[in-house]
Amino acid sequence: MKTKDKIISKALEMFNESGIEYVGMRELAAALNIRVGNITYYFPTKDDLVYELSMALNQLNAKILSEKTDHSIETFVLMFRQVFNNHYQFRCLLLSFVHLMKQNKRMFQTYQTTQDNRFIIIRTNINTLIREGYLDELNQHEVAFLVSSITLIVRFWLSEAAISFNHLNPQEQIDHYVTMICRQLLPFATAKGKKKLKQLIKALKAD
Repeated sequence: MKTKDKIISKALEMFNESGIEYVGMRELAAALNIRVGNITYYFPTKDDLVYELSMALNQLNAKILSEKTDHSIETFVLMFRQVFNNHYQFRCLLLSFVHLMKQNKRMFQTYQTTQDNRFIIIRTNINTLIREGYLDELNQHEVAFLVSSITLIVRFWLSEAAISFNHLNPQEQIDHYVTMICRQLLPFATAKGKKKLKQLIKALKAD
């Protein structure tokens, strides 16, 4: 493994374990048995290193979150299950989200663009579910509500899980919030959609 990759891997491990705010460059260098200068050669500041991690997560999620013309309601919901698994891998970023948005200007600017794109993707996929007969015909306010409520769950599920559901293992936590997305969709679903969502909720509980 190249030095840069070793730094990224160890930083993610330590940030996940202790929190981004509580791990400095010196601690990271000591854990890697290298000089701080070896880290700052690749990442001049800690913000640069955190930004690199955020872009790695961004790229993972970009492979999953896409506009599709053939979505079923099941594939739409399970798309978020994959995203949540990515989130858990990079949980330090989600758990320090508010702090990072204030602290890391480059990360904040990138996030704004990413978030706008994700809103469009979710809205497009919801319209696909309407067209495919899984959701009722919705007005623009109802679509906006679904996009906002799903985005809220996606953005902050880890923070709540760390406080309210720390007795559950990570996959149980993830399935709880995937089920929550299912239940957000249920009131807007057609008979066809309700049947699929209820089957999915039952399967998630069984897992």
